[in-house]
Amino acid sequence: MQQLLAAHQIPSRILDLGIAPCLGSGSPAALQVRSVDRWTALLLLSPLEDELSE
Repeated sequence: MQQLLAAHQIPSRILDLGIAPCLGSGSPAALQVRSVDRWTALLLLSPLEDELSE
């Protein structure tokens, strides 16, 4: 995800959210972008709509 945003010149960083509640599941993380880039990032990272469902 971070590479996709970087390809569109949207700066981002990964934030470590702390210890996972279940052992062995890794550490939860979040991707942070600037507020001015928020909607562009959401559109780029959202799933494509299924054109056949219409």
